[in-house]
Amino acid sequence: MKVYHMSDKLKLDDELKCDFSGNSSLALPFVQALEQSKDCFYAMVLNGKYLRAVLGKFDLWEWSDYIKWSVEGAFEYIRKTEFPDCCSRINCNYYYDSLENCRILYDYDWGQASEEERAAIHLFEIELDDDEPQFFDMRLYDEGYTAMEEREDVDAVLSAARKYFSKMKSDNPVLEILSSKSAKSVCDITEFLNK
Repeated sequence: MKVYHMSDKLKLDDELKCDFSGNSSLALPFVQALEQSKDCFYAMVLNGKYLRAVLGKFDLWEWSDYIKWSVEGAFEYIRKTEFPDCCSRINCNYYYDSLENCRILYDYDWGQASEEERAAIHLFEIELDDDEPQFFDMRLYDEGYTAMEEREDVDAVLSAARKYFSKMKSDNPVLEILSSKSAKSVCDITEFLNK
């Protein structure tokens, strides 16, 4: 199956490994916190906020996106406890089935980034060995992220995760493909992003 993937680390002819960047370890403590209680989870969020402030004093704030990892942890908790047959977001790779969705994501994630940051992102055509990948609306993930970022609303994050894994759709869905199956980058088509 031909799909598309953006990355600043992947190279042509690389095989995509699950948790390629090793980020699951940043989300798993939030999963463990929710397994204890929402209060424990919220304490982790406050701890992340404090750590970000400390690292910010040394211009290292980019290493402490506690919002992202808390939301990923909440989504993984809901997947693990309520939707165990769904693909794990923290143990898979993300793809898109259309170049238009790649453009939307690129503009959303890197539209305001520096020229140097944008230049590091490459778009690849991927050969995915998965006959039944899972499709989810990434706008529902964004809904959960916004709820955490703007209001620290844990219940709204958990609700967004339930909608996401139930395969509900937002008013303007952008579908992402999740798969933990074998995949390989076969063509660098980054020039599409620069048009």
